[in-house]
Amino acid sequence: MDITQTRAFSGLRMVATPTASLVSNDVTIGIPSTNTAIAAVDTGYAARALIVGAASDLVLDLADNDSTGTTAWTAGQAQVETATAAGTVTASGNATVIVTAAGMTGTPKTVSVAVLNGDTATVWAGKVRTALAADTAVAALFDVGGTTTAIRLTRKATATYTVGTASVPLYAANDATLNISLDNGTCTGITTAATSANTTSGILSAGVYLLDADGKDFEGSTLTAIAAGRLGGLLISNQSASTGDILVSTASTLVDFPVSPDGSLQMIAKNCDQALEILTITAATAAIVSIVACGATTA
Repeated sequence: MDITQTRAFSGLRMVATPTASLVSNDVTIGIPSTNTAIAAVDTGYAARALIVGAASDLVLDLADNDSTGTTAWTAGQAQVETATAAGTVTASGNATVIVTAAGMTGTPKTVSVAVLNGDTATVWAGKVRTALAADTAVAALFDVGGTTTAIRLTRKATATYTVGTASVPLYAANDATLNISLDNGTCTGITTAATSANTTSGILSAGVYLLDADGKDFEGSTLTAIAAGRLGGLLISNQSASTGDILVSTASTLVDFPVSPDGSLQMIAKNCDQALEILTITAATAAIVSIVACGATTA
């Protein structure tokens, strides 16, 4: 791919209304949108990444066009807890179900479930599933499922991010306190089950989910490295509208420079004469980051 007409767009402009007496019309402050041509650019690339967890680093070597040093991505796994119903109801009333879960409103949460004389374990388990799914505190954290005598809670993703065409769910760490307790309340016949089974342990999503920074452009061609001292332009954007800052550091010029949600950090060198740096980007919690870099391949 041949690169031509490399340009950077920048500016910061405000419109103010004078407040002094006998003064009218608005005043423009700052610099309007500026179109800067960057000479000698013959290589460049764009990268996107989802950074999750304060201990996760996205490290990009601008000279090598690679992401060596990036914290490995752990996709995570949803926790699944299963209680098993047993016993046939011998007197109508309410079954008592207690759900304990870290971070759930009202935990431990007691849910009373109306059951009828003669309800088999399969029948009253279905009623318990319906009651749990209707409880706002339980439903906020869990999908309720199961068949026959199984009563199953599956931890919902804590967030889902779209990175390019990929939809990436994030999962919480395993909750050792998660439990579903089954017992008689005002009914009789239910076999008490004080503890449930941890069917699937939760695994915390963390690391850097990387797209496009593989040393190739969108045509699949291998990128040529930018020469030392020949960086022409760099744009780092925090594309997460509602999460925390990203922090940008380089080997010598920046340390934890914050870029807020929907904010950007831009560098322009119109003669392609900026020294190269290795970029390290971290996120306060989770963030989608995009990086565009261009430069010259010869010193």
